[in-house]
Amino acid sequence: MRHLPRTIFTTALCALLGAGVGRWERPEPLAAEPTVAKQRPMKAAQPASVDLLYEPPPPFPSVAASMEWVWSRMNKGDAAAAETLFLTDAQITDEQRGQIALECLKNFRRFDPQVLARIVRSLRPGEMADQAMNRLISEWSRHDSEGVLRFLETLPEGRMNNVLLLSTATFGLAQLPAERVATFASRLDTKGRAYLAEGLVAVAAQAGSWRNTAAILAVINDGTKPHQGAISVEWKLGMQLADIDPQAIERQLAAETDPGRRDDMLGGYAWIMGMTDPPFGLELDARIQSQDIREEHALNHVEHWLETDRNAALAWLQGAVAKQLMDHEMRTELLKTYGLEVAP
Repeated sequence: MRHLPRTIFTTALCALLGAGVGRWERPEPLAAEPTVAKQRPMKAAQPASVDLLYEPPPPFPSVAASMEWVWSRMNKGDAAAAETLFLTDAQITDEQRGQIALECLKNFRRFDPQVLARIVRSLRPGEMADQAMNRLISEWSRHDSEGVLRFLETLPEGRMNNVLLLSTATFGLAQLPAERVATFASRLDTKGRAYLAEGLVAVAAQAGSWRNTAAILAVINDGTKPHQGAISVEWKLGMQLADIDPQAIERQLAAETDPGRRDDMLGGYAWIMGMTDPPFGLELDARIQSQDIREEHALNHVEHWLETDRNAALAWLQGAVAKQLMDHEMRTELLKTYGLEVAP
């Protein structure tokens, strides 16, 4: 019976030590360990477009099928679907690429302009690529003038000085501060600046602020014609201001110190005014310094006047003003056509 307590004691000691060893071999999880949620992030936390971009477009038999895929992907949240199509091998030809780009441009507002710009610049050079570029600039300049100007500044020099591109961009550029446009113009060559000036004058009536356009022209227009035989910027300016602001054209004429540029401006002004008011057009013709230009304009206005009010035009031809303004032989021939003679 004396051994019984020792056995009980030994059994109790072993149980105690075993429990201790068990606790040492199986530690409690540390609070700092990663949780299950962190190891398996919820799919809903990821942007919907991330997974979509991993699905490449299949080969397409036509442009229509390609665009159907693009619209389907965009409706699912893939805003870069069109660009994905161009960056992967969907077995579309260069011509189809151009057609797809034009289809996207028809829906300009549905796309990011930067995406459309990258698509257009990826096209193989040619007529369709030029058409797509001009369409891009035309649409973009009506919605984001500064954005399209920044894009133009990234183009190579030869492309930046393209006449059609600059003409297309002018409506948007006319909305920007004169200093901003002048900075861009300083990067153009002489012809590029002439194209830009010509385009700005052409949209002066629609641009909204003639003063802003005038401020731009004052910096970039040096009287250079984009090519031989081209109508000068001054001529077009005279024509535009005759409709926009006749008082502004008079101020421009008073400030112009170059005789040739002043004659061109007067010529455009007189041409427009003489179509509706021949006597006033002839008065403007009389202010042109160059005799050849003055007589040519006067003849055009008189011939137009003879068609609209023959009696008044013939009476003018027989008067003293016509004698001073027109060549004697020219005036004599016109009067003889109607059975009249030049007064002595």
